[in-house]
Amino acid sequence: MKFIFTFLFVFTYISTAFSQESNTLSFANFETDFFTYKPEQKKSVTNDHFSFAEYVIAETKKSLNNEVSNYNVIHYWNILTALDMLKEDKGTILLAFQKMAELEGSCKYIVNYKDKISFYKTITGMYEHYYAQCKKRDTLVGTN
Repeated sequence: MKFIFTFLFVFTYISTAFSQESNTLSFANFETDFFTYKPEQKKSVTNDHFSFAEYVIAETKKSLNNEVSNYNVIHYWNILTALDMLKEDKGTILLAFQKMAELEGSCKYIVNYKDKISFYKTITGMYEHYYAQCKKRDTLVGTN
């Protein structure tokens, strides 16, 4: 299991490092990189989706107030939603998901919103891995 996680982490890190030229989000500096991230509208993204994603990103940045220590699960969830609406590459979405999944309280979102989110289709393998871990953890502590 550790091998799979390590492989996914390395794959995500490498693919993300080469995924965007001006809007690079890296695992090591994700939180600070996000403050300078500027959404770009791809041809395949509707104006409505772009406007909404742009709004979510702006509001998330405002909520964070340029403080890395302010990040929580909701911030990452909002970032994930915006990146998916912008049709960012899979590596970038995986990266944001991993950052969110590391935080306490992430299982609540991973388990409860699995069937309600569009980015599930983009990162099914990673999502299922964390979903299973969350369900297992809930069963072990008797909260399921």
